[in-house]
Amino acid sequence: MRTVIITIILLCSVSLQVSASAIDSLRQILPTLKGNERSKAYMKLSQLLSSEDDPQKALDCLDEWIAFEQDERNIEGEGKARWSKVAVLTNCALDSMLLKEAPEQMAWFKKHRQWNRYYDTWDSKACVYMYSSRIQTALREAQDMLEDAQKNDDNFGKAAAYQLMGVVYESMGQYDQAVDVFRECIKQLKQRESEVEAFTTVFDYLCQTLDESHRYYEELDVAREWEQGILHRMQRKGAFPELHFPTYIACRCNKASALAGLNRLEEAEQEIRQAEEMQNACGTPLGKYRIYYVRVHYALAAKQAEQVLAYCDSLEALDLNAGGDVAAFRGEAYLQMGRMDEAAKTFRDLYYKKDSVFNREMRIQLDELNTLYKVDELKMQTQLERSRFLIGMAVVLVVALLLAMYLRHVAAAKLRREHALLKVANARAEESSKMKTNFIQQISHEIRTPLNVLSGFTQIITAPDVKLDEATKNDINTRIIESTDRITGLVNKMLELSDANSTAVIESHDDVSAPQIASQAAEEARMQQDRHITFEMQVAPDVESAMLHTNMRQASRALMLLLDNARKFTKQGSVRLILEKTDKMMRFVVEDTGIGVPAAEADHIFEEFVQLDNYYDGTGIGLTVARSIARRLGGDVELDTTYQPGARFVMTLPL
Repeated sequence: MRTVIITIILLCSVSLQVSASAIDSLRQILPTLKGNERSKAYMKLSQLLSSEDDPQKALDCLDEWIAFEQDERNIEGEGKARWSKVAVLTNCALDSMLLKEAPEQMAWFKKHRQWNRYYDTWDSKACVYMYSSRIQTALREAQDMLEDAQKNDDNFGKAAAYQLMGVVYESMGQYDQAVDVFRECIKQLKQRESEVEAFTTVFDYLCQTLDESHRYYEELDVAREWEQGILHRMQRKGAFPELHFPTYIACRCNKASALAGLNRLEEAEQEIRQAEEMQNACGTPLGKYRIYYVRVHYALAAKQAEQVLAYCDSLEALDLNAGGDVAAFRGEAYLQMGRMDEAAKTFRDLYYKKDSVFNREMRIQLDELNTLYKVDELKMQTQLERSRFLIGMAVVLVVALLLAMYLRHVAAAKLRREHALLKVANARAEESSKMKTNFIQQISHEIRTPLNVLSGFTQIITAPDVKLDEATKNDINTRIIESTDRITGLVNKMLELSDANSTAVIESHDDVSAPQIASQAAEEARMQQDRHITFEMQVAPDVESAMLHTNMRQASRALMLLLDNARKFTKQGSVRLILEKTDKMMRFVVEDTGIGVPAAEADHIFEEFVQLDNYYDGTGIGLTVARSIARRLGGDVELDTTYQPGARFVMTLPL
């Protein structure tokens, strides 16, 4: 049901049949009136024109009123005029005009902080969407209204949003959600007692929703709370009871419906009779409709089928279309009377009618969802373009920063060359980590040793008075190649280190066997050439036929680093490479009889630059690189802490 907008009709009592002479008289005296008297005349004239079923003339009158109040700079008077215009558009069901007018009026009410009229106008706009079956749009409006009211900490706005949201949920058949938000609406209204009367329909909505979902005990409690609120306001304000009869009639009808649902028929009958007494004293057509409606509920519960049909006739005669489906009640009555043919025809006609309405509403809602999707897509596209712009700006700034850093670096290098007498600063900052310092020392040692070899042999070869035999030349040539390979390997490790922290998957494009990987790794690690150790490779029987889809070069590189590590930390003893297969993985086990790794260092050993014994050559990055490669190939490298003779590292790769 559309929220009832109470237009400003308290200045005078106007009959629904107003003569044209009364309107002409007001138009004649309007120019002679000033200030507040003219404002009252505009209000009365607009009401007369609305009752004459001439909304356009009423709207023109309201525009004149708004212009007059603007000239008078009367903010309160202009607010009344603008709200009256919204009321006329709403009451006359000029939906398209209301949708155009609402944003302008809302902006004005918000600017002048007239929050009640601001949220009432918003509610009227949302109701247009709801009663034109654009349910999703109405729900979005209610949610936006709630967010806005929470931002402004306005209880009236929050109550209006919750009530609207509840009506939308109820129309969608989502009764639990509707009950929750109706209760939240009442909670907000209790914090602002002066606004309860404007939203007394929320109790009616809540009772009807509970009745639809057969939660009669809760409905009865809410109706009693509602009744206590009505009595409290009557006592507090000392108003004539007749002014509260329409609300009281609705309250008693809901109590009677709940009692009938609980089969407490005598109590229900008492409530209905009291409602009828109020209706006879000072009732409205809507009150009569509600009483007939609850009489139908009562008669159905009391198995009085003839009475059901009589009250259904009365409901149809009123022709108010105030909710409920009279045809469904007729069908239930026919069933109770055993008139099956008539019941079947009634329910069949009702089915076709509802099916037609359902199909029409579904088409409308599908069009609405399609429109909302396009709107959301446009918003997302706009946000995406904005994000791209911001990212582009960030990239430009980063590039500019990097360029500035590069130019600064070039300038610093040039400055160092120009000032050759300055010594290179070698002091490190206090916060430099010990591991990195050790790494630099290791790098210096690793590079200096082969460079010294190359430098020494170069001096020997280039000396004019030195003659060498073929065996010596071959030995020098071998040592030069070894030193060069050592420097090349070191550089390769540095390059691999820069990629060690990457999480990018290494592309697998080779189909190879595990022995192929193991043989290439052993050859690259020169395991057969070291005389201080013995090297052995064991291959399980089921490994020979197993194939791996991997990256041959990277897999052998990772295994080579493990073998090189074992060879380096085993001064005397043996290194063994074991190949074995599980259900899904291939295991490459590297065992040595070297210095071993304490269990406490099992994870620490894989960190960058870590060396447990600085007396051994190396950079401390081999295990880091090996694990990084294995993980990016889908496997891993782990230390087996249960192995005691030395160290055992296990590399796994997926089959």
